Amino acid sequence: MVTRSLILLFFLSACLFAQSVEECMDCHSDEDLSKSIDDSTEISLFIDLEKYENSIHGGFECIDCHSSIKDVEHEPDLPAVNCTDCHEDVLEEYAESIHAHTYSGTKITIAGCHDCHGSHYILPSDEELSLTNHRNIDKICSNCHTKPEVLELIGIRGEGPVALYHNSIHDRKLHEDPALAAPTCSDCHGYHSIYYMSDPRSSFNKLNISGTCGNCHKQEKEAYDKSIHWRAVSRGHFESPTCNNCHGEHRIESPQEKDALTNRLNSSSQICAKCHSSASMMQRFGLDSERFTSYMRTYHGLAVLKGSPDAANCTSCHEVHAIIEQTNPKSSVYPANLNATCGKCHTNIGVEFVSISVHPKDMEARNPIAFYARSIYIWLLILIIGGMVLHNIIIFRYYIVRRRALKQQQLTYQRFMPFEVYQHILLIISFLTLVVTGFALKYPEAFWVQGLVSLGMTETIRSNLHRIAAVILVAVSLIQAGYFIFHKKGRKEIYLLRPQISDLTGFWSNMKYHLGFSKEKPKFGRWDYTEKAEYLALIWGTAVMALTGFVLWFPELFMRFLPSWMFEVSEVIHLFEAWLAMLAIFVWHWFFVIFHPERYPMSLTWLDGQITEEEMKHHHPLEYEELKQERSSGMGK
Repeated sequence: MVTRSLILLFFLSACLFAQSVEECMDCHSDEDLSKSIDDSTEISLFIDLEKYENSIHGGFECIDCHSSIKDVEHEPDLPAVNCTDCHEDVLEEYAESIHAHTYSGTKITIAGCHDCHGSHYILPSDEELSLTNHRNIDKICSNCHTKPEVLELIGIRGEGPVALYHNSIHDRKLHEDPALAAPTCSDCHGYHSIYYMSDPRSSFNKLNISGTCGNCHKQEKEAYDKSIHWRAVSRGHFESPTCNNCHGEHRIESPQEKDALTNRLNSSSQICAKCHSSASMMQRFGLDSERFTSYMRTYHGLAVLKGSPDAANCTSCHEVHAIIEQTNPKSSVYPANLNATCGKCHTNIGVEFVSISVHPKDMEARNPIAFYARSIYIWLLILIIGGMVLHNIIIFRYYIVRRRALKQQQLTYQRFMPFEVYQHILLIISFLTLVVTGFALKYPEAFWVQGLVSLGMTETIRSNLHRIAAVILVAVSLIQAGYFIFHKKGRKEIYLLRPQISDLTGFWSNMKYHLGFSKEKPKFGRWDYTEKAEYLALIWGTAVMALTGFVLWFPELFMRFLPSWMFEVSEVIHLFEAWLAMLAIFVWHWFFVIFHPERYPMSLTWLDGQITEEEMKHHHPLEYEELKQERSSGMGK
């Protein structure tokens, strides 16, 4: 290496043939001095002499770096400064680094010395204002690593590594307590010798990551080195996890953070399950891919799912970093060690306690007594509850038949036309089919959906049934709309269904009566406010469901003239309108036609469209008076 004295001797000899700093400053002290690059970018040539003299190079002459200058009046375009004239010790490292590479076909230039260190005002890295000060390095890296073209080149989408790092515990600790010297970019990636991840020399190569993290996290590194995970990585099984697979890379969060991957409520499902639920990966290593799902069936898994801060997760039993295979006597889950492992939470335990399976599967072979007990209870449920249902259906049927027989002995009024009765039956069938087949798509993991699948309801059958039911519902609605428009009685019906002020007063009077504040029961005509609200909601809901449903059914057609965001909007509206319709039917409609104390076991009008005189008097007294007058006037004629 060239010694400092030889370098200075070289600089002093060069000064015999060129100008001093003072001569350079004759021009470069002008704050307006600049030059144009490619006739588009104007750069300043002004040098702040005081700042330069306070820099690490403040004792050098200009020509020490700009060695090509031989006269005061030099060429406007000078060769790039060659820092390796002095700093040749880093040249070898930098020359092989990723930053020294050029990228053909891109506008990305190599990162030179001045990009990180600056040019005329370079300060020692231990000074707070230095660009390479530990707390400022992320700012230097962000000059390039936030650019879209750079992120695209390195295969990263989204915010990029710098933005993610700024949300990490490392960045937070770095600025909250600088004395901790929390890691920044260069601590993990290096300074001049930054290599591709695939390069064995890279500090973030799969084989080296634990060593890089271990510079700070020594105890964790020692524990990880004992684990089956590290042994797999060291043997070339790179799908086995190392530090960043569990903790993340740039956005590393404290395990205390609610959303952190390593939070005890998240680690099992968001870290361990990624590998240990993969059938292909577990098959390769001869492991059970159902370890996570079997764990989730236990109290531990269910309690963690519900947010228990004390229930055991994967690391509670298998350790965090020193995860060792069960056949190893040093493993926390080795049979002889289970008393100590389980004893961390449970006291006074014995051999039988630690024999309880925490990954229960294949109950028939593992625990035949439990298997047969479960089988017996399943049949008990089917026979006893099924028998109860059948028993109650028989009783329910008796009262329906009895009510229908009594109804036939009474004077009745035709409340609905026969074709409306048939329409209503088609509406019931199509609506229930739409509910079942629609929610089966949205909630495929629900137990009742799994039951339908086991009975053979494939996606093809489900989707075809849903669309057939939708066509029937729309057809029925169009027929009803035609009735309202073209039939005299239909026009009268839709006129009577219009909202009025009397509906509000009727609602208020009805509430006062049923709350006991009034003894007078309100009188309604053909439609009370509950029926109006329900029918108008049916019209609105059917229209909304039909429109959004057709967008989802024929997206290629509708996206020709609708904006793309309409597809997702249609999905949202279709789903929640379905929930609204289903709940309104079950809570509102079924109450008034089935479960209302005055209707139970149900109103039979939906079967033949007829209502008894007694029911008409009670529920629609104003309409009853009108019909009586019509009959009287008809008889008089």
